[in-house]
Amino acid sequence: MSWIHEDDMSRLIVRGIADETMRGIYMATAPNPVSQEDFMRALRRALGVPVGLPASEWMVRFGAHYVMRTDPELILYGRYCVSKRLKEEGFEFKYPGIDSAFVALCGD
Repeated sequence: MSWIHEDDMSRLIVRGIADETMRGIYMATAPNPVSQEDFMRALRRALGVPVGLPASEWMVRFGAHYVMRTDPELILYGRYCVSKRLKEEGFEFKYPGIDSAFVALCGD
């Protein structure tokens, strides 16, 4: 799944306002997408939660459809997007990896 730390998103918005050469559509995602499993594992590590209870596929499909009103495929498989334009234009992410992003958000 694709993700971005709030500080990098804020910096990207400020840059988009200040830099007149930025035109068109940009993918605002960190350069390293991760699987849902790796995302949750990194979040648990940052929060100090040793074990996570798995959700079976039928639970995710039911919850996504009836509770969240979204496509279950987004939760089960995610979308892997990387911003080629940001890389080409030299945008440097403060948090390119999920572990450092969660540590910054959740504390040590």
